[in-house]
Amino acid sequence: MNSKTVITQLRFEPALLEKITEAAQKTGLSKADVMRLAMETGLEDLRRLQFDLPTLISQSARIARTAISYPADDHPSKTLRAAEDER
Repeated sequence: MNSKTVITQLRFEPALLEKITEAAQKTGLSKADVMRLAMETGLEDLRRLQFDLPTLISQSARIARTAISYPADDHPSKTLRAAEDER
């Protein structure tokens, strides 16, 4: 470790730590590298939005909705149609 780094502790919810672990496994990076990369990216997004959190949250929600994909058998509209057919 070089003298320009600082050690700090962070607390994570288990679900977030699972996402970090999954990202590390998929990328081949260490969990620490994934966390540093995510923080750098997130901070850059905040700076670009001039730290306007409502806009950032809104954009993140839109991205999350469009990124969701369902296996053919598990799509919510198919489940809804099946439930309606049962009535």
